[in-house]
Amino acid sequence: MKVAIVGCGNISHRHAEAYAKAGRADLVGVADVVEAKARAAAEKYGATPYPSVTELLAAEAPDLVSVTTPPGSHAEIAIEVLAAGKSVLLEKPPVLSLAELDEVARAEEASEGSVWVVFQHRHGSGAVRAADLLGRGALGRPLVAVCETLWFRPRSYFDPEWRGTWVGEGGGPTLGHGIHQIDLLLHLLGPWRTITASAVRLERPVEFEDVSTALVTFESGAVATVVNSLLSPRELSRIRIDTSGGTLEVNHVYGYSDRDWTFHPAPDAAKAATLGLDPGVRQADGLLVGTAESGAAADPWAASAGEDVPSNHEAQITRLVDDLLSGRTHETTLASTRPTMEFVTALYASSITGGPIHRTDLTPAHPFYRALHGNLPKPQVTESFLP
Repeated sequence: MKVAIVGCGNISHRHAEAYAKAGRADLVGVADVVEAKARAAAEKYGATPYPSVTELLAAEAPDLVSVTTPPGSHAEIAIEVLAAGKSVLLEKPPVLSLAELDEVARAEEASEGSVWVVFQHRHGSGAVRAADLLGRGALGRPLVAVCETLWFRPRSYFDPEWRGTWVGEGGGPTLGHGIHQIDLLLHLLGPWRTITASAVRLERPVEFEDVSTALVTFESGAVATVVNSLLSPRELSRIRIDTSGGTLEVNHVYGYSDRDWTFHPAPDAAKAATLGLDPGVRQADGLLVGTAESGAAADPWAASAGEDVPSNHEAQITRLVDDLLSGRTHETTLASTRPTMEFVTALYASSITGGPIHRTDLTPAHPFYRALHGNLPKPQVTESFLP
């Protein structure tokens, strides 16, 4: 299949390298408004450089276009690609608002092309196993979760003129960084119901937050805390899910492998298993608690181990190429990422308005539907605590 990349900044290299490793994908063109960037990328990857997506589409007619430009331009470029009948892979965050997401969705509906979003943490083998086991109750019923993106970005990170602004970057660590872990949390725990949040600017020279926190209630009744930071020198990305059957946890920074995941069975479940319960015997909450053959605690997590697939761009793009060439629908669709954008929107809305936000509140009539700052003249999230 013929692929192309629009936007030749740092993240574009992840896409180009992943397409090369995936095989069966021919990178035919790259485009960037900065001519030197397009030429350098084209020379490195054996593609043809173009000054715009319009000229790239006309000359190459690619089957799939990766959009790796600054987030503020994602929607416009995606709509143009879809209008040409071609498919799009949007780097995260896919768009800057629910309104933009719905505009792209309408363009997708009218196009022969489709839209997918880069949320590669769904595609590592650890998350695939976790989603399967949690989905069928093999690890117990989720009760309490912790989701943390504790990263560090120096002031120099915001030197490019588009960074640190609502127009160019769209938001702070909630949108641009923590969205990876947030998406994985929702992928594992399902629909959320309400969010109560706080977002503040403590130290970085930005228009939005550099730290946010949230308390979340899920439709299942589970609760979670979510923390996003760009001020944390010892970086960590973490999700911990305490279930009625044990604790599932992943600790990493920018990508995990299977060794970064652990599962610790609950003491009661382990004790029950030593009583020699037959395979398939379940507690009231649905947890499989023991095996007669071993006389030891059931360990569905260990039993599910297979090939170790790290959660990087290669994992998702390889699966995407395989899915498209095999006629399958790639699961990380634009529609599947809407709950994540709703979550981010609600976090900003709650932090600025000072009250809880229900997922059902986020209709086109909601003030934060069209902008994560609610189009308020002085949103509270921009208050500075700088000396």
